[in-house]
Amino acid sequence: MKKIALFVLLIASTVLAQKGTITGKVSDAADGSPLIGANVVLEGTSQGAATDAEGRYTILQVDAGEHSIMVSYIGYKILKKDAMVTTGEVLLMDLELEPEVIQMETYVVTASRRRERVEDAPAAISVISKAQIRRESNTNLGDYLKGTKGIDFTQSGIDSYNMTARGFNSSFSSRLLTLTDGRMANVPSLRLTAYNVIPVSFEDVEQIEVVLGPASALYGPNAHSGVLNIVTSSPIRTQGTSINIQGGLLSQTDTDLLKKFTFRTAHKYRDFGFKVSGVALAGQDWTHFNPDEYEGHDPLFIGRPKYKHDRLDRGGSLAENENHRFTTEMIKELKEEGADESWVGYYWGDKIESIGEDASPLITQEMVDDAADDEFNRYELDNGTVLWFVTEEKIGFVYADGIDNDGDGDIDEGIDLYVDDASEIWYDGVDNDGDGHIDESDERGSAWLDRFGNTITGIPYATVFSNPDSVWTIMDSTHKFGFGEYKYDSNGNIVFDTNKNGIYDDDWGSNGMDDDNDWGLYRDELGNAYDIPFEPFTDLNGNGVYDADVREGYADIFGTKVLLDFGLDGLPDTGDFGEGNGVWDGETFENLNGNTEIIDGASVPIWDIFSNNDTDGNGQPSPGENGVDEFDEKDFTIDYGGLPHVYKDANDDGIDDFPEFKVRNYRYDLRLDWEPNSDLTVSLSHGFAWARNINITGIARYLADGWIYRYYQSKIRYKNFFLQTYLNSSYSGNPSHPTRNLATGSLIYDRSKKFSAQFQYLNEWKGGDIRFVWGVDYFLTLPNTRGTILSDKNFSDNRDNNGNGEAGSPYVFDDGNDDTWYNPGESYTSWHTDDGKQFGTIKDSTGLANDGTIIYDDAVLSAIADGFDNDGDSDDYQDLNGNGKPDYVDSDGSGEFELGETVEPGVQWMGEQRFLVYADGIDNDGDGKIDENIDEGIDEAAEDNRYTVNELGAYYQVNWKLNKKWEFIQATRYDIHDRLTNMIEFNNQGYGMGYNPFDWKFDFNRKEGVQLSPKIGLVYRPKQNQNFRLTWATAFNTPSNQALFLDIFVTRVSVFKVYARGASGGYVFPRDSLGNPYYYKPYEGKYVPVDTSESIFFYPSTDPKIPGFFGQTVIDLPEIEAEIVKSWEWGYKGRLNQRMFGTLDIYTSHYSSFVSPVTFITPIVIEKSVLETDYDGDSLMNTMNDLENNNIIDRDDYDEAFNHWSSNIQGIIAMDTIPGYTPPVVVGYINYGEIDMWGFDASLTTIISLEMSLDLTYSHLGMTEFYNPITKANDPINAPRHKAGMKFQYNPRRKPFTASLNARYVDGFKWSSGIYFGNINPYTIFDLHFGYEINQYVKANFTISNVLNHRHTEIIGGPSLGRVMLLRLQTKF
Repeated sequence: MKKIALFVLLIASTVLAQKGTITGKVSDAADGSPLIGANVVLEGTSQGAATDAEGRYTILQVDAGEHSIMVSYIGYKILKKDAMVTTGEVLLMDLELEPEVIQMETYVVTASRRRERVEDAPAAISVISKAQIRRESNTNLGDYLKGTKGIDFTQSGIDSYNMTARGFNSSFSSRLLTLTDGRMANVPSLRLTAYNVIPVSFEDVEQIEVVLGPASALYGPNAHSGVLNIVTSSPIRTQGTSINIQGGLLSQTDTDLLKKFTFRTAHKYRDFGFKVSGVALAGQDWTHFNPDEYEGHDPLFIGRPKYKHDRLDRGGSLAENENHRFTTEMIKELKEEGADESWVGYYWGDKIESIGEDASPLITQEMVDDAADDEFNRYELDNGTVLWFVTEEKIGFVYADGIDNDGDGDIDEGIDLYVDDASEIWYDGVDNDGDGHIDESDERGSAWLDRFGNTITGIPYATVFSNPDSVWTIMDSTHKFGFGEYKYDSNGNIVFDTNKNGIYDDDWGSNGMDDDNDWGLYRDELGNAYDIPFEPFTDLNGNGVYDADVREGYADIFGTKVLLDFGLDGLPDTGDFGEGNGVWDGETFENLNGNTEIIDGASVPIWDIFSNNDTDGNGQPSPGENGVDEFDEKDFTIDYGGLPHVYKDANDDGIDDFPEFKVRNYRYDLRLDWEPNSDLTVSLSHGFAWARNINITGIARYLADGWIYRYYQSKIRYKNFFLQTYLNSSYSGNPSHPTRNLATGSLIYDRSKKFSAQFQYLNEWKGGDIRFVWGVDYFLTLPNTRGTILSDKNFSDNRDNNGNGEAGSPYVFDDGNDDTWYNPGESYTSWHTDDGKQFGTIKDSTGLANDGTIIYDDAVLSAIADGFDNDGDSDDYQDLNGNGKPDYVDSDGSGEFELGETVEPGVQWMGEQRFLVYADGIDNDGDGKIDENIDEGIDEAAEDNRYTVNELGAYYQVNWKLNKKWEFIQATRYDIHDRLTNMIEFNNQGYGMGYNPFDWKFDFNRKEGVQLSPKIGLVYRPKQNQNFRLTWATAFNTPSNQALFLDIFVTRVSVFKVYARGASGGYVFPRDSLGNPYYYKPYEGKYVPVDTSESIFFYPSTDPKIPGFFGQTVIDLPEIEAEIVKSWEWGYKGRLNQRMFGTLDIYTSHYSSFVSPVTFITPIVIEKSVLETDYDGDSLMNTMNDLENNNIIDRDDYDEAFNHWSSNIQGIIAMDTIPGYTPPVVVGYINYGEIDMWGFDASLTTIISLEMSLDLTYSHLGMTEFYNPITKANDPINAPRHKAGMKFQYNPRRKPFTASLNARYVDGFKWSSGIYFGNINPYTIFDLHFGYEINQYVKANFTISNVLNHRHTEIIGGPSLGRVMLLRLQTKF
């Protein structure tokens, strides 16, 4: 046949002598098989041919000359080959095509920490290529990963998202290790990944690699469930400049244009390459408010703090009559402060008092003269304070200067007394509860707050009011009636379910109906309705009439009348008890309505006959009848009186913290590479990110307002040797507008750093069949949050923490704002003196100095830095009078200080004849020292408890190709975490210690706590592009910084603050000699041991399904250990046929020492009767002993007890017994339980044609909940059981156009992370992407995310997400 065909061609070529012919065969380069239907064309012409059943082709009449032949076939790489055609000749060209299915020729570095083909990687791995990234116009990198198999993607904003793998997602998830060019890309203080501050642009991304499954054998902690590595482009291999401009809109009202600008420019000069990339994003995020954010800014819960700053005495204790009263004329001067006619008549704070704080400055004649020309005689101080009514009669009066003049902590005490006191925040002039009274006692403070969440019945109670003109009393007949459960509706309005029907803000009580089924045909005069005409009674004499006067003197017993002879005199009606004495003596009847009257000074029940209630005679409830539209049918409605519903500054610190949704993000990345030859590469890089956006944590949402993230990285590779170091750092924003909690307003300070040094070497033997990779990683984390995130505030809390505080110092203070810190203006309540008062005899004298002064031992634990030399050992003052004492110049020789006499520099007059050296920041005695011996031992370097966390890991991995088909893999990693083991003393955690590794001390006998992470795998490759593997691995997750050191305010339970605290050192409770823990009595301010005969413990629950737990014992809890997972995985990836490539990964994992979500550690002490009461009167009662044995006697009583604990609080179990410190309720972390789970991930890529392809992914989790032995309930894993993705791509070869349709399905699942819990509903999202190449320099992309505008929530606490449209213009040159 071949000879015949060649003969035919020769004949044809003779006929067509001016032309040439190309002929040949197209086959598979792997196995030589012919490829049927392959396209063979001459580039630049319309000439071509398709191969026949034997893979042969022929192209006739080819012009003589040089041509380029292009061969394409589905599932194979395109081949281009040059051909020289001679006139009249036949050119024979056999062509071989290399198989190519997506990813088969992609190289990765993440799976084995070395470069290898993705097909050879011994792991479940997905790759997102730069081509895929460039094809779509998304707002963030996470959008490219949300359809990846095994990845749980949750979006909470246009630039805020989180990812984990194979379940166990959370706001603080740290189980998926995220790298950028091999560098850990996390926030140092918390070890969480904030993807929106990773300084990378999608223009600079080469590819994103996702490795699923435990990877601790190579990467150590954080690689618990997988590794995600963002690989950027090399400036040596990819040069040029690209600029992208994006604009888009979110499908919500009143939104701003989303604007994004990205660029990358890279250039090469000889062996050097340099690149710069950057991102600038601005827009409005999805608008969403959480209930805790509404509540944290609702005046119903926080009052109106501005009322304690307006200088008006609105209520509470009445100011003294020295103060002027506000007048109509003053309104115009204070309109900006909100003054109006309602202010007139109240006392006004003029900042002047006849007698006030000792040592305060006095009004002088000069001040009076300066104020004389002002209508209100105002005088402005240098600090901006304005004094009012500075007139002649005020000369010699003290005035408020904003300084603690007498050293007692209070500032300006006694001046404008009772003006702007703390209680005024509740005096809003509105009848909030609708009972006809304004600002009565149950509309203020704790009495008001107690009414939320319960339905207790009100009682009569008197409130005394006063104003400058009078004092009066009102009687509130329904004092503290409860409002019931509450929530916020979609418009941010608080609504109630007072009637307990499960519906909030319904129309019961106003719909003309009997909604609670208590209507009857009869009524009494008290508003009640009944089905019977009178109150039931025991008719002892059978006359059918209630005989209260004789108490039914005879009883009919078996037909015989028997005298009820209560007087034992044998006679009826003789005045004995119940025998006609004219007084009701407790005859038996049922007092249905509780009606009584006072008789002879006693309250006597009254038997009632009821009247007709069915006024219209229809036998049904009708408006106006008792039982219809009653008060107890209604859901309560709050009256704000037209005042704002939102107070934007929740904690009254002058910084607005109500959520706002203006997003900004600016990032850049610099990199310099040097590659003089193929053996050596050196890379230096630096990145910067500035972000303003909202982030969800398990505690609250935070506004990162100007959060800055920086990194510095250096890498060197020489042949098989690799070394890198990097430093990550955080800066939480400008102190004037820092990162802040959007519910409580608490501020975040973060200046943390993380340093790493990593070394790796690769050995190869037997031609590469045996590869041995080994290396060492060292991580040094240096958190620095000053107590705003972690418990590292001892160096900056203005107190002594190690017991060497200055003698005579104050050490107990009134924590007015209940933040556990000492803040200027909070008064000291105890000094370290014999009588505990400020100028008492100082304790702990040790002798006399040479000059005769007393020397004291500085040993005051918790001493407060008050700025004064309390023990008299400072000489930092100018001794003008030469007497060797800090005092004054006695200019008149009177021997007593008088105003106008000179106080020595560096000395402060403290009132009367007392003087102290104070810290003024000046070297007054010229010895080169400033403020020496003042506040000794306070915030000294030795108190620095900023944690230093060391982690050292050593690892190896062996890849041994036993033959062409089988490969054996074994890897092991040893990790040392300084909180888990003492094998290494790093010697860098104490005062004055450095970070020199030569100071480390090793003790290999201390093996406890060392983490061992082995991995064994077997790979089978039956043929090229086929890969089966079986692996077993152990991975671990060391406790994160937040799990160890967290110390942050979360919320309130009753009168106590709740703090989330890490488990470093465990949770240990101080106890008395009998082992009883101490508890703090908040209303007495003291610590006492618990008496369990009278008290029990209550643990509120963070689980929404459980109200809490009762207990009788408190146990100490150990520091948490590492989380361990052991996992088996079977995987396949390979070519299914010439057009299909698939993967399947089946895994099973066993988790032990699982780290719990935050759970209550310290219980609240409550009265034992809360549990041990027979609430339903059935003679059954629970006891604490029964509960300790898991036995509930009466379930109804048990459930009812949860409605009473908050009103029977005795105190809180204390973990610290610091004087003057109100201990918080502590929630924290513990290890608990073991968990078994399984699942599988699958993907399928189909090449439909040369222009179309289809990608499908599916992930399945065998469980969505696991048993929590603490709560005895199931906890969710925060991930869906089913998750699927689809991507259909169309890339026409002859048109400058691309299109793709992406789809993602996420099954519904439960979510619980910290304070956020609820159900995520299932959702299906479709995205459309279009691309058009305008010319060789400009390309346009248009993306519609969530085409159908399916509003859905991906994380509880996050917004409802809708459609986003984005247009991107890209230019390259």
